[in-house]
Parts: sequence; structure tokens; C-alpha cells
Amino acid sequence: MNSSTHKIDSKDRLSIINVDGLYKKFSKDLKANMLYGIQDLSKAFFGMKTNSEVLRKSEFWALEGLSLDIYDNEITALLGTNGSGKTTLIRVMSGIYEMDKGSVVYNGAIKKVVSIFAIKSGLHPTLTGRENIYLKGAFYGLSKDEIGGLMDFIIEFSGVQEFIDAPLGNYSSGMKTRLAMSIALSIDADIMFIDEGFSFSDPGFKQRCFDLLINKYKRKGKALIYTTHQIGKIKELCDRVILLNEGKIVSSTRDVNKGVVEYLKYCK
Repeated sequence: MNSSTHKIDSKDRLSIINVDGLYKKFSKDLKANMLYGIQDLSKAFFGMKTNSEVLRKSEFWALEGLSLDIYDNEITALLGTNGSGKTTLIRVMSGIYEMDKGSVVYNGAIKKVVSIFAIKSGLHPTLTGRENIYLKGAFYGLSKDEIGGLMDFIIEFSGVQEFIDAPLGNYSSGMKTRLAMSIALSIDADIMFIDEGFSFSDPGFKQRCFDLLINKYKRKGKALIYTTHQIGKIKELCDRVILLNEGKIVSSTRDVNKGVVEYLKYCK
């Protein structure tokens, strides 16, 4: 297996995530995937090694030989068509998926990492908005006191003040999204991963989110990495574009316009 390396001039920025020779495979067949999982767990239990470099029947490389650095003081967009590997990459980097080969190494100064995937998952319809803030905040690893300290910001930023003590089931879909996103964005993380988190249709709230993210993550020691198909705000929000196709990095550039143009070629 050959490693595909896409380094970029750091411009004196600090590398806070180093990805080296990363491989991740999946199976196209659900039954086979379950069988392989059982086999791998059994071998691990008995101290036997699995050959992670070999594809078994119905398996494919979702990520194949990726090497890159994520730098502080910048916002990075991972672009690619469906199946390109961007969601798999962001989930491996954030520790949700295990890799089959390679390494993901965080800078030792990193203390808090937040991952935003299914933004409204974990919210409970019978609990009030306020109670859901405590519930979702605990999901992100915050203590009750930490959540209490963020409460005023979350309520004001989400714009649901009038309904904060009403059951979440009475909220509109947009209100639920604003509350969930406000909880996540209130956290002072060193690294934030967002997977398609801006697909909601509220343009005013979306702009407030972008403004906050620019202010928070374009700073020393911090970074934001997110996947998206919506390119309208990339030029305003991002400092860098990484383009993936079929599990490999096609390009990595700080010329955001160039990165977007190249991405659009794959969308035809």
C-alpha cells in the first residue's frame, strides 16, 4: 500500500493533528461486515493478530493512504462528493472510528475536542429546553456547573428564550436545531469537528454561527474542521480546502477559490 502525502506550507502555524499513512476499510455487505467484526474480536481476545492490510471479500478502502496535518489558527473544509471519504476521515480523526493502519496524533497541548455529527441526537422531546441543555452538555463531557455557566449564552444565542422552559416536543425543527447548535458552539474547545452541521435553512442564525466560529477558531492553538456540500460560505469561513475522492486526497490548498473550483469539477 502506497501512502498519499499532501502536506502544505504551515506559514509558521502549529500542527495540532498529524495524520500519517491512514487506511480505513468497510464492507459493502452487512452480513459480511458483522462476520468480519466477530472474527476480528475473537482473534483479539485470543491475542491473535489480524491482517488489516488485506481486503477480504466485499471490503473496500474508504480511506487509502492519507497523510496530512491540521494546523491551528485556521478553519479547514473537507470537500468531496458522496462516498469520497470525508465523513470517514473526520470520524477517524475525532476518534469515533478506529483505523486499520496509520496514525492520528494530537499535539500534546490539546485538551478539549468537540465533535458535532447528528446535531439533534440525544435531545429528549418530553424534557424542557433548559433540561435538554443540561442533557446535551453532559453528552459533551461538561459538568453541571460548567453547563450552568454557559446557560445564558446558549439561551440568548439560540433565540428560544420564550420557550426555554417548554417541552422540546413543542419546538419547531428550526428551534431544536438552533438550541442544539448553540449548546455545541458554547463549548470552548481546542479542536472542533463538524460533519454537515450547517445544512439547516435559517440564514440569519447560520451567519451568527459562522461569525462566532471565525472569532473562536481562527486563533492560536485552535482549529475547526468541517465537512460540507454547501459551498456558499466556504470562501468567507475557510482558510483551507482539502478535497477527497474515492478515499484519497486529491488536493490541499489555502487558495480557497481554487479548491472550490476543483471540487465542482467532481460534482458534474
